[in-house]
Amino acid sequence: MEIIDLYDNKKQKLNKTMAREDGEPAAGEFKLSVHAWVLNDEGKLLIQKRNENLKRNPGKWGFTGGAVDANETSLDGAMREIKEELGVEISKDEIEYLLSFKREKGFVDIWLVKKNIAIEELVLQPEEVSEARWVSLKELKMLIENDEMVKSVNLYLDIFEKLLKKCHNVSED
Repeated sequence: MEIIDLYDNKKQKLNKTMAREDGEPAAGEFKLSVHAWVLNDEGKLLIQKRNENLKRNPGKWGFTGGAVDANETSLDGAMREIKEELGVEISKDEIEYLLSFKREKGFVDIWLVKKNIAIEELVLQPEEVSEARWVSLKELKMLIENDEMVKSVNLYLDIFEKLLKKCHNVSED
């Protein structure tokens, strides 16, 4: 059973927890999740396809991520999710905080990992991930247009794209 911390509307811990399986937090309470965007030297992003057996977004492409466990920082949660879902160890100098946004029942922290990883070196978590691949921003947008990506990416793609282009010299192709 996964236990998560609960937060107030200013992203301050409430000293209260809940089991992730219990659904959504009560009114005025929020959970914390992380998304980790892995970027290689070619300016491509690593995406993963969600297992068909998952309740939410089965068979959709997305980014590595998940709920932050109780007593875990956002950074630790991002690094753990990358290890669990992709089998890749990330050091703290390979990951940087980008942005956070608030959803109806939670906060999402976005982390950027700069690392070249060969697809064949990944050890995918079969319960959650069925495959992985590198895509350009242009390919990512096509997946979104074709409704092949999880919808949460749409919430911040424009901001993230601007950050990648301006701060990390990533091009469309």
